[in-house]
Amino acid sequence: MKYDFSSIKKHSLERIAEKKLVGCGSMICIGGEKVWEDYTGMASVENNEPIRPDSIYRLASMSKPVTGVAVMQLVEQGKLGLFDDVKKFFPELTGFGVAGRDENGKIVKIADARREMTVFDMLTHTSGLAQNELGFAQLGEKVFAPYMRPGITLSEMIPLFNKILLDCQPGEATGYGAQAPFDTLGGIVEKVADMPFGEYLDKNIFGPLGMTDTTFHLTPEQRSRRVSIYEADGENVKLMFPDCPDNMIGVPESLEAGSCNLAGTVSDYMKFAEMLLGKGEYRGVRILKRATVEFMSTPLVRPETVGYNIGQVWGISMRVINTPDPNAMPPFGTFGWSGAYGTHFIVCPFQNLAAVYCSNLTNAGGSGAATAFEFECDVVNAVRKQ
Repeated sequence: MKYDFSSIKKHSLERIAEKKLVGCGSMICIGGEKVWEDYTGMASVENNEPIRPDSIYRLASMSKPVTGVAVMQLVEQGKLGLFDDVKKFFPELTGFGVAGRDENGKIVKIADARREMTVFDMLTHTSGLAQNELGFAQLGEKVFAPYMRPGITLSEMIPLFNKILLDCQPGEATGYGAQAPFDTLGGIVEKVADMPFGEYLDKNIFGPLGMTDTTFHLTPEQRSRRVSIYEADGENVKLMFPDCPDNMIGVPESLEAGSCNLAGTVSDYMKFAEMLLGKGEYRGVRILKRATVEFMSTPLVRPETVGYNIGQVWGISMRVINTPDPNAMPPFGTFGWSGAYGTHFIVCPFQNLAAVYCSNLTNAGGSGAATAFEFECDVVNAVRKQ
């Protein structure tokens, strides 16, 4: 079947001309067949280097679904319980209070946590650990500002999260655990598997899938292919952090952060997305059981949870479209996630489709990026027309 995805290229060129985009790569697979691939714009304006098929992007929060898969592999093997208390692995992460503000606006403890945080809570952004405004503020002030340094590791960082008051009672509200919960999950994988988190990913996900350019630790050759990142506001295009070695700005390479610190190519991430579309299997290689992927891509946050959203809701480490609208964009049951610098992917079982988009903007907008929504619309509309 012939699909017309030319609107993707058209919109990319328009955004570049409008100084709202610098460069991007995209790929679409339907039924295991690649039906679209495109690379437009610049990887480095200063060096006149175009975006290429082997360009490497800072994946940011598109690291989270990878962490989710790693955790669920260990759950399948019976080495880790989905509802295990987090304190089982990090005894320091217990005895939490819940945050509020006093009459002067100061963050204070207003209650004790009624129960422990679980692995499931962290995977579904319902742990309360730095998942909303009060937690983010504390994380920056009490952990990142004084302790983030080159050389820091997960085993050193995670116990420091006990300095934070929770945003809510565990399991009672949802938000977005941008860093602390998924870094903790990476640390749990390390402890259960008895190896560094990055090594676990290499052996159990990246290696089997052939994701040769996805890593926390880029070689010098790979680093030469990593795109520069820019701020593009419609008036100016500005190079940001030109000498920064980090994959996630401000997060040292030594921190194999399950939340945000991977880098990789469009084609590598497509292998991961196709594995999810294949219910855990990619080209004869099984990474997860079929039932596990079906569970991961199910809306798992309860409707009575504070912050529950009709439209999209958390499954395991990914958002799931749960709107009843038959014309929803993207369709019901679509799942995936995004990254802060303009990375985005969707898996649409209804259309047997996986799509990956990567750009290089510090002000892209994360999961709310206009480029991400535009890409989704271009992809889904082209398929719906057939």
